[in-house]
This record gives sequence, structure tokens and C-alpha cells, in this order.
Amino acid sequence: MQNLDAIDDSSEPSALEHLENTIDLSSNTFSKQFHLLTPADFKFVFAKANKFANHHWTFIVRPNNRTYPRIGLTIAKKQLIRAVWRNRVKRLAREVFRQHKQELSGYDIVVLGRRDMQNIDNTTLTKSFKHLIRKINNSKLKNSGKIK
Repeated sequence: MQNLDAIDDSSEPSALEHLENTIDLSSNTFSKQFHLLTPADFKFVFAKANKFANHHWTFIVRPNNRTYPRIGLTIAKKQLIRAVWRNRVKRLAREVFRQHKQELSGYDIVVLGRRDMQNIDNTTLTKSFKHLIRKINNSKLKNSGKIK
């Protein structure tokens, strides 16, 4: 009979490694692993943030040492007064993120909305979001040694 105390647990993957191995970026799902959920997650991003912005969106971005991206949405009531407008913008941001999560792997992103987004059509907002995704990929944040 084998002594259970003598078994070395270091050969078993940690819970985080197991989670990262089970995440499929090519699937069309948008599960909780892809969300920034806690205030600590948001603080991590804001602590050493890189800002990317255009007329419609502002992204606060930080490399996350993971094989998958995470997103947090902070669409302020001050910017978009009606809940219907805020919900539409958040829904659109989640959808574009879901479609492009492979390109964003390794980043934590906080998405901020800008004033008067309710007057802009979905196609324009989507193009604007994709523009910022390209800017993030061209910045090479992950390769610049800024991961801490």
C-alpha cells in the first residue's frame, strides 16, 4: 500500500493551470472566466494601465499573464443616462470582444464608454471597437516586458 503523504503534489497542475488548459478561445462562448469580476481585478488593471482611446471608446489595458483575455465594462450613467442605452453599448462590447477574444488573449481590458454613444449606430461602434483591438495588438504590450 502506498503512503499518501509521500506523494509529491507538485506534478499536479494548479487550479489556475487546469482552468487555463480547459478554456477554448476558438469557441463562441462568453463565460465568466472572460469577465473581470471583483474590485481587485479592476484595481489590478488600473494599477499599471495603458490607455487606448478613440471617439467612441476608451480601453484601459494591462497584460494579465494568462492565456485568455478578460473584460470589464464600466459604462457610466453620467455618460449614457438611460439604462437602455447603457445595456445596448455593453451588449455590443461583449459581442465584439467575444468574436475577437483570440486576438486579445493575455490582456485584461476595462472598457469605458463615451458621451453621446446612444446616437451612434452599431456598425460604427463595432468598427471603432475593432480599431482599438488593432491598436492593442500593434502596441506589443505583452512583449515589452511590462508584465508584472
